[in-house]
Amino acid sequence: MTFEEILHQYKEVYYRFPQSLKTFLGSVYGSIPLSIRFGKHYSIHETLLREFEAADTQFQLDFIYNKTLETLLFAEQHIPYYQKRFREYGLSAKDFKSPEDIAQFPTLHKEDIKTHIANLHSNVAETPVAYYSGGSLSTPTQYFLPASSRAKEKAYNNYIFSQIGYRYRDRALLSRGREIFKPHRNTYWEYEPVDNYLYLCSSYMNSDIFPKIYTKALKFKPKFFIGYPSAVLSFMKQSKKHHLTAIPLEGIILASETLYQEELRTLQEYFDTKVLTHYGHTERSAIAYRINDESYRFLASYGLVRIVNEEIITTSFDNFVMPFINYQTADHATGTVTYYPQSSVVKGVTHIEGRIQDFLVTKDHRLISITAMTSATTTSKKGHFVADDIHAVQYIQSEPGKVTVLLEGTPSNPNAIAEKMTTLLQGGIDFDLNIVERIDKTPRGKRVICKQSLDIERFRHTTASLT
Repeated sequence: MTFEEILHQYKEVYYRFPQSLKTFLGSVYGSIPLSIRFGKHYSIHETLLREFEAADTQFQLDFIYNKTLETLLFAEQHIPYYQKRFREYGLSAKDFKSPEDIAQFPTLHKEDIKTHIANLHSNVAETPVAYYSGGSLSTPTQYFLPASSRAKEKAYNNYIFSQIGYRYRDRALLSRGREIFKPHRNTYWEYEPVDNYLYLCSSYMNSDIFPKIYTKALKFKPKFFIGYPSAVLSFMKQSKKHHLTAIPLEGIILASETLYQEELRTLQEYFDTKVLTHYGHTERSAIAYRINDESYRFLASYGLVRIVNEEIITTSFDNFVMPFINYQTADHATGTVTYYPQSSVVKGVTHIEGRIQDFLVTKDHRLISITAMTSATTTSKKGHFVADDIHAVQYIQSEPGKVTVLLEGTPSNPNAIAEKMTTLLQGGIDFDLNIVERIDKTPRGKRVICKQSLDIERFRHTTASLT
């Protein structure tokens, strides 16, 4: 095991150390090169990634083919679930002759994972590490990944962040992941010396405590702000509310939540800097990014990506514990899709709108994208959901044609918002708006934009977007 794998098991103990001890130990550990901390896998992936990005198209296609074949062979030899499914389809890894052939193989859905998890992983090559996702609305889905996947993820994220000038351990504000507030100590931030982050508490961003959070952030002199879109937006809105100037930044890095177009424009205008939006998921089978309002760019050396009926379908590379083959991510992609020549392998896409569950169902069973709702529903020049007097929004649906909308904040004219939404959908949905003091987030601080109880898969063959 690498240093990182061993120490990661004791991170909760480290978090409980006094700050002075954490600063000393974390600074020493953070100064150790990543190739030593994460071991050989970090160096391997960093080198392969840079070689892939610099190579010509034929090299890249050959690389994608060989990595996909490697995944199929491992699944066929070691994973009982895939052995059974391949037999049912009358296929084997030897039938994979080009990247296009992946479409012949069976798909994998989240429900398949929940049902067959015992037969979907193996420990013959690496030690399985359990991960969970999707627990904000329902029972979390369990996955197993190799311990080395953290090294791969670190190498790719560092490369992606470097596209807007970030260098590992640059001073950065961080507002995502674990919550660090200690109200009894009047502390709403925490310095993390390993990566040189100043954690900011997202739970108290929309409170009277904010000026103290802002002052601490300003004194830290960050180059970058890394966080959930909702957290960075809250920081911006509270800065404006308290008449505080924008903290100078070289860039903003956003991840883990859908970023809506009006939100992106607002952040760009306020901070006057580049905004990098990162796409990835717990399963670690696809990764992409965009800068400002450019299209998303998938890093094809990370995993094979296809888009079928606007859903992102992935096949993992380098996962010799629980490979994902034709995995239905339930993430929705729209707009122009670019492909490798004469191939269905995706290089980029205009928009990634997040989970397929983030749709509303009309009375006549059409699907309405919340992204389209947020972009099109305006009361002025800007979308009302990025207005300074609205901190958060959440849609709740359990019946077609009826949606409860929770608004956190003090909107000046909620009736006008409801009327605009109803008019936009031509009466297809009856909206019930409620002003609430607080909309709960997930334990890791992520916003839940939609609590959708309906089975969206049932409605997917009907109209799926606004015009």
